[in-house]
Order: sequence, then structure tokens, then C-alpha cells
Amino acid sequence: MSTYGWKSIFGFTFVQTAKSKAFKISSVIIIILVFGMALLAGLLPAIIGGNSSSGDSDIVIDGEKPLDRIYIADTTGITTAADYEKVFATLGLTPVFSGEQSDCAALIEQIKGETRSLLVTISETEGGYSIYAARPTDSSVSSDTANSFGSTIQQVFNLTRLNKEGLSGEQITAVGKTISFSQSIAGEPTENDFAFFVKMIVPMLSSVALFILIFSYGQLVAQSIAQEKTSKVMELLLTSVRPLAVVIGKILAMGSLALLQFIMIILSGVLGICVSMPLTGMMVANSQDASAMTQQLTAEIGKAFADFSPISIIMIFVIFIIGFIFFALIAGLIGASVSRMEDLNAAMQPLAIIGVLGFYLAYFPSAMGGEAGIMSTISYYLPISSPFALPSALLTGAMDIPQALLAVAVLCVFTVLMALLVARVYEQIILHNGNRLKLGDIIGIAKNK
Repeated sequence: MSTYGWKSIFGFTFVQTAKSKAFKISSVIIIILVFGMALLAGLLPAIIGGNSSSGDSDIVIDGEKPLDRIYIADTTGITTAADYEKVFATLGLTPVFSGEQSDCAALIEQIKGETRSLLVTISETEGGYSIYAARPTDSSVSSDTANSFGSTIQQVFNLTRLNKEGLSGEQITAVGKTISFSQSIAGEPTENDFAFFVKMIVPMLSSVALFILIFSYGQLVAQSIAQEKTSKVMELLLTSVRPLAVVIGKILAMGSLALLQFIMIILSGVLGICVSMPLTGMMVANSQDASAMTQQLTAEIGKAFADFSPISIIMIFVIFIIGFIFFALIAGLIGASVSRMEDLNAAMQPLAIIGVLGFYLAYFPSAMGGEAGIMSTISYYLPISSPFALPSALLTGAMDIPQALLAVAVLCVFTVLMALLVARVYEQIILHNGNRLKLGDIIGIAKNK
């Protein structure tokens, strides 16, 4: 079981793979995609908030008034022209007001042929009131502009209506206060849509990133060993290094490259979030709704990472390395068990199925919440799922450090057992030629040896 020569295999494999076009292109694509996703996630509250109107502060666009004329037809009799004149005076607009139902149809026909004009009608319905904005047919007035003016008129209408009901200014303020709703399991911290979004997306992203890296580089380990074996390069290689050194060197080299890309993913994501912050500030400067959404999302992200510590960072890297070694050892055995490259894809299918099952066990219990607590606990201690489940559990505080250490210890035990199996049979199967060895054949070799 000598591992003499693994350093030479490690250095050669690391340099050749790092210099390859595939590694460079995949690294650039990953960095761009993760940066873009993080940037979009950071800007999302501003985009959503920016699409919703927040009153007359949104009406002025680049210092110019977006309309030349505005018609208001309030058939409810609640508001008058005087109620709107002060609001639109700062824009240089004097609303053309009507309170007659018969004028509405005529004004709608008139607005079709005009440019930079807007008609807003207010009518009473069975369940309340309806406000409708009609734009010209020439696209001179955008939908956002119509929404902004409609929102302003709605605010004026509501204030006037409440004043006529005899409510004081304080009472109107009290009526206008927003009511928020949250829920959680009894005794657990409260949850809302933002908290649910963070708790669902963070585990998913971490699991997906690890899944892609572990299995893409595990595939490269198997492919590299199979290529050298089928091309007879392995026979020459074994004259200077021990067989076990080949798989160890390749696994450590690919693991180092995978870890390097994992770090790049984290850094590009952090950079995307950092870039989005000043952009979000610029976008929400005139939008209270978007600003509130940004603050709430930031607060929920802070809560989600409240238990995140340097120990957690170290543990995540350790989990990644051990998980990669576990799957790469299996991939190395698969690569050594085939004698023809066309058999490799078929030989890798069981490992792919196991990986998908592990990812399912790791991610879906997190998305389902407390209803899948038992399933989550199982995923923390199974070697096929714990590399994907543990990082997300540490990120969101679903598991404390002592529990995570126990789960990592279990993963280490299974990895050592897999390494012992590889050490026991690798020297025999690497020189095997003929039909592809199956799991039963490998176990039989281990028993006989």
C-alpha cells in the first residue's frame, strides 16, 4: 500500500488541468454567473420597489414634467378641482376637472387622439371605489407615468374622503398605518416572506455549488484514470510510481482545483453583493417602498448569518474537502474498473444517481422546513448527503458547532473506510483488462486479498 510518487502525480495533474482551456473557460463562466446572480439578488428589492409607485415623488422624471395635460373625472362627488390643483401646481399642471358621469366616455374618446395627456376617472363600485387611468394611443405617456399619477390621485382622494368622514389628522395617520403578518413554529423566531426566501435560497445555492464541483471534478478523476489506463500510459506510469499513488495524487490535485473554484464562487458572490449595495442605494433614493424592502431583506440576511463564525468557515472548507475525497475515491475506483472509454459513462451512472439522491436529501428537507426535521437529521449523517447538507445547515444556523463536529466525524469515518477499500483493491483493478468490473467484483477482490 505504498504511496510513493503521489507528489509527482499531484503536481503534474494540477498544472496540466489548471492550464487547460476547459478549466479557464469554466472558471470565467462560473465567476460571471455567480457575480450576476448575486448582483441581481441585491438589486431585486430596488427593481421591485422601483416598479411600484410611491406617490408624487415619482412624478417628475429628469426634472421635466411628463404630461402637458391631465383630466380628472370624479363622479363620486367626494373631491373637487381645488383638491388637486395644489398637488399638481409644482409641475405646472392645472387639472381639467369634471364630476359628471356623461363626461367620462367623451373624455376617453378625446384622450385617444391627444399626446402627452392623461385621463383619470374615479367612480363608485358596489364594493368601494375604482380609479382608472387612460393613456393616449401614441405611447407618449408610459405605463409607469400613468401609475404614478394614478397613485397620487388615489392618495388625494383617500385623504379627502377620510376628512369628509370627520376624521382628524391623527386618526387618518392611524388608519393609514400598515399591518404586517408573520408566522413560525411555536417558540421559534418569527418568519416572513423575506426570511423564507433567505432560508430557502441560501441552502439551495450552497448545495448546488458543492454538487456541481464535487461531481464535475469527480468525473475528471475517473476520466483521467480511465484515459491513462486505456491508452497504456498507466503501464509506463507504474514503472516509476506505486498504483495507489496515482489515485491519491489525482484526487488531491482535482480537489485542490475544485476548492480553488469554490473560493472563486464565494468571492464573486460577495463582490456582486457589494457592488449591488451602492447601486441599490441610488435606485431607491426616491422610493420609500424599495428602501424598506432593501432594509428588510438585509435584516433577514443578517439574521440568517447571525451564527456564522470563523469556525463555521473553516468547517465548511473541511466538509468540502472530505466530501470531495469521499466521492472522488469512488470515482477513482470506477475509472480504474473500465478497460474501454466507452464504458465510463455507464459505469458513472450509479454514482450520479447516488449524488442526486444525496442532493435531494440535503436540500429538500431545508426547503420544507420543520415538517421534515427527521429527514434533515438523517441527511446530516449520511455520507452521500452530508457534504451538501452540512454547509447550508451551518450557514443558516440550523445546526450548532458540536452537532456539526459529530456529523463531520461520521463523514470522516466513512471516508476512511472508502480509502481502505480503495487501498486494498486498487493495485489489482488498475491492471485489469477485459469486461468492466462491477461492485460485486470489487468487493470480491477486497475479500480475497
